[in-house]
Amino acid sequence: MSADDVARVFAIEDKVERLKAATDGVAAAQQTINELTRIRRAVIRELHAEGWTFARIGAAAGLSRARIHQVSTQGPAPEGLFFGHGSLTVLVPEVRAGRVIGAPDPAAPQRLAELLRELGFSVAVEHFLPGRPVDLRRDGLIVLGGPELSPSLRQLVAADPRLRRAVAIMGDARRGIEDRAARRVYRPGGPEPHDIAYLGRLPRPDGRGSVLMIDGMHPPGSLGAIRLLATRLATLHERASNHLFSVLIACRFDRATGEPLEAELLTPVYRHDPENRSPATGLRR
Repeated sequence: MSADDVARVFAIEDKVERLKAATDGVAAAQQTINELTRIRRAVIRELHAEGWTFARIGAAAGLSRARIHQVSTQGPAPEGLFFGHGSLTVLVPEVRAGRVIGAPDPAAPQRLAELLRELGFSVAVEHFLPGRPVDLRRDGLIVLGGPELSPSLRQLVAADPRLRRAVAIMGDARRGIEDRAARRVYRPGGPEPHDIAYLGRLPRPDGRGSVLMIDGMHPPGSLGAIRLLATRLATLHERASNHLFSVLIACRFDRATGEPLEAELLTPVYRHDPENRSPATGLRR
């Protein structure tokens, strides 16, 4: 908030409106502080990994060695930059009754929002009607759901050069995902309850940004992907950073509750950069 913004709030005559404006301003300022603190921690970590001492970093930033060491451990986690910066919106289908193919577990939106808030983000959950176009030309979007839910989401996943839905089997188009380069199709199932989730950062239709997509082949898969984001975010950020990418996640879940028991990387983290088509280091099963 600039000095002019503060002056405008100060000039509001109605006390209640002035209080509301000041409260909103404090929230916005705190969000900005969170974002800048996260960026500062990330840069300190990167420089230190490159061999810079805290003393050298401090001298470059105009801070003492002790202060640099202190701020490198305070504030939102640097790996939160995996989700970008600014306010985030979680897009989820509106399911009024019954099961909708491609929809996440009902608990997934709130669980993801809680994780993002713990990382210091301002988050809103927004619903869309299945079967209709979705406006993806906005910053900070995270979609919970699959391409079956909207023609806009089908267009989104079609841009993935590495992973795609396998040919339908007995009318079920969600039975497998093909790794084109490895010439392998991954399917859920096995001796224990097991699902697969797709996680990808894909280009927006207008070419002016990206959309993060989380899609479990069945509802437990969406919870498994969120579990992995909560437990392996630093690994994902290291391998994908803010580049376009896609990866498959394996999830073992409790048959009675659908709750994930384990979640791990099923494929390498595939970066989609034209100049970097080789996969980042990942785990295979």
